[in-house]
Amino acid sequence: MADRAGLLKVILCLLLATITLMIAACGAQETAQPADNTWVGPAKVQITNLRPGNSVGQKITIHNGGKTGANFLVYYRTPDYVQKGYVMAPAEAPNWLKIEDENPILAPGETRDIQVILDLPDNAQTPERWEFWIGVRENSGSSLVAELASRWLITVKDN
Repeated sequence: MADRAGLLKVILCLLLATITLMIAACGAQETAQPADNTWVGPAKVQITNLRPGNSVGQKITIHNGGKTGANFLVYYRTPDYVQKGYVMAPAEAPNWLKIEDENPILAPGETRDIQVILDLPDNAQTPERWEFWIGVRENSGSSLVAELASRWLITVKDN
């Protein structure tokens, strides 16, 4: 009988530990961006089955984590490297982009969405899978400026 009571205590302790870990894991899944850092999101945008003649829009989010207002630049950027299975975007790709606000001014702690539209012309000649980046940096005039980027991975489907 004593062995049975001891076994029951062990099972209850393991159950309690499992429930505690599950509760902690649920809370850990919510990862908020830090308010005191400047950040851009999403880090990666995947667009699939884009056809020539179609356009697609995606919002990128910029957060000014600085203590003062900041003027940012939002722009097409040639990648330093591409994801495996992708190639650099065609040379004409910057002409296919429309950035809603290329020079947003954000107050300290402000977060803003910027619409980016990729408009693939009817006659666009593209590889099947290609990548470009949307760069974001503060336009401070300083010689040392951090650049953030959102990677755009594009898969084109022929008509």
